[in-house]
Amino acid sequence: MSRISTPAKVVMNQQLNTVEEEEEQVEQSDIVREHEMGYKQELYRGFSPLMSFAFCFTSVNVLTSMSISFTYALHTGGSAVAVWSWLIGSIFTNLVGLSLAEICSVYPSAGSVYYWAGQLVPIQYAPLSSFICGWFNFVGNVAANAAFSSGFATIVNAALILDGKDSLSTGAEVGISIGITILWAIQNTFRIDQQGWLNNVAAAIQIASTIGIVIVLFALAPERASAQHVFLSTYNATGFPHPYMYFIGILTTLFSLAGYDGNSFMDLNCYYFSAPYKFDSWCSFGRRN
Repeated sequence: MSRISTPAKVVMNQQLNTVEEEEEQVEQSDIVREHEMGYKQELYRGFSPLMSFAFCFTSVNVLTSMSISFTYALHTGGSAVAVWSWLIGSIFTNLVGLSLAEICSVYPSAGSVYYWAGQLVPIQYAPLSSFICGWFNFVGNVAANAAFSSGFATIVNAALILDGKDSLSTGAEVGISIGITILWAIQNTFRIDQQGWLNNVAAAIQIASTIGIVIVLFALAPERASAQHVFLSTYNATGFPHPYMYFIGILTTLFSLAGYDGNSFMDLNCYYFSAPYKFDSWCSFGRRN
């Protein structure tokens, strides 16, 4: 077995000491920044940059969101509205994400959007602004949890039908929804770095699944739609006028790309205040102040 020479050990120890000193300096600068904002560092800082990105990535969870809302998209405009709403909606979603990242770089707070809402208005309106924003955020999270747990049950039901089995009853779907919600609650009791590893695994599964689906569709699809059908064909199953249908069809994109603000709530759990960078990493750009 080869041994490391003494000079090499000295160099390695010096490098390790340098890294530790840099991390300590960053930690101290972060704490000073929090004190300037009126915060005392108390949260466990167990998120690595990769975990921070994975948390934001799994919070958005485009693959599941698209699976849940795909039928809705086809009924509220067909393929043309589905495609163009993604192309156009994603641009504006990126702009919102970049704006939130800019604010997050100035106010890296676990309060996130409702803290920002209070900081960005005149002080006399701060309590009302934070209250309204906080309640919208709370209601949105509750609705999203219900939508995803219900959507998971719907996907399980669809898988059973494709396998030739009978569809689940309404009670069974509700039971699955409740069960998966309880499972999420249990996961949230884990330590922050343990949740980070779970998010890393989930992000890897989502990326691999997306690549696999694309490959399978290109390789095994018996026929492909024409470009005219994909980009210009519309279908209105809503009963509403076409202009209104186009607007509600965009909701598919907004639902699928929602949740990227979730990482800002975990900002104080990350070294280097990496949440703004993860905002932009997910939004296809990269900026960090």
